[in-house]
Amino acid sequence: MSLGLPKYVLGLSIDIMGHVVMKRAGTTLMALCTLVMFIQVHGALASGKAQQKAPPAIFVFGDNNVDVGNNNYMEATEGSEPVQANHPYYGIDFPKSKATGRFSNGYNLADFIAKAIGLKISPPAYLSMAGRINSMKGFTGVNYASAGAGIFNITNFNGVSIHLLLQVDYFAATKAQMKTKLGNSELNKVLSKSIFLLCIGTIDLYYIWDRIFYGNETNVHDLIASYEVGIKTLYNMGARKLIVINAPPMGSAPVMPYIGEPLNILAMEFNDGLKSLLASLSSKLYGLRYSIADFYGFSNATFMNPSAAGFVDTVKACCKGSCNPQAGPPCQNRKQYWFWDDLSITQQAANLAAAAFYDGPAHFTVPINFKKLSLKGLQRWRWRKSASE
Repeated sequence: MSLGLPKYVLGLSIDIMGHVVMKRAGTTLMALCTLVMFIQVHGALASGKAQQKAPPAIFVFGDNNVDVGNNNYMEATEGSEPVQANHPYYGIDFPKSKATGRFSNGYNLADFIAKAIGLKISPPAYLSMAGRINSMKGFTGVNYASAGAGIFNITNFNGVSIHLLLQVDYFAATKAQMKTKLGNSELNKVLSKSIFLLCIGTIDLYYIWDRIFYGNETNVHDLIASYEVGIKTLYNMGARKLIVINAPPMGSAPVMPYIGEPLNILAMEFNDGLKSLLASLSSKLYGLRYSIADFYGFSNATFMNPSAAGFVDTVKACCKGSCNPQAGPPCQNRKQYWFWDDLSITQQAANLAAAAFYDGPAHFTVPINFKKLSLKGLQRWRWRKSASE
């Protein structure tokens, strides 16, 4: 996948593994080694947590890291078309080698987080359901994520993706249908114990960097303020358990080979702002609990010592260009690559990251890990599937 970035991007010459990338990585190296040992003993998350009591549902909001096919159902507009992963070699390691719309060779972060908390896989893409819930039987949530989506509604890639507040609007439509089937009281209980996963912001940071380059004023503070609007809206609709994945070291992505340092500075500023925002909201909004996954720190720890996590390449994309047969075949050793395409990570990278965030070293999540958050309040609770049960 290529973002079609301006030509000036390619003219810069800043080392992608420069001091900003390395600055935080040293503090996480020991934690990474601990994580690898943890996974070797307990296994990664591919088979899920069958014996664990699962939250009633997970609702997913975000971008290419967690999109499970919404963009497949979006149509081109005049002069623009959605970025899609509905062709080979996407999904080459998914069951039956099916290209599902995930920007991965197989499962992605949404899938592995869902597996970790006790579900089988990410819930379906909202647009694949035509926005309808036919039955609560087997219902495990909805995925609203869209590759190329931003927090700002003006930063969506090519203008054809589902920005955050539109994803939140789609959730409002889902909630209305759930209310009809469950009744208001049971719905509020279900939502309060469900997980709301958010993974978004990188496209916005590319946009902000572009604006800064040309001397315009769009800053990270504005981005955090817009994120706050989305989170508060979800809270007001019943969300109480938030899993938020921060921005990775974007300057290390294959799509950005020469401008690593400025982008990573922006990512760190965004992540610091996100941490402050959630701490503030949790002190003001009754019952709000959250876990922030340090995708930046985990990625950097891996980049500093790839072999410790089983990788041989954390710089280049396994699947080149548009990731189709015309661009050539992907790498053979896909489990040893961090990046699948120019911007998205491999199934293996997603699996290891989810393991770290779920129940790995404490360094990678604040203030609690995904496991502790997902299990809160579930011990004595039973989900009634309908209002008449």
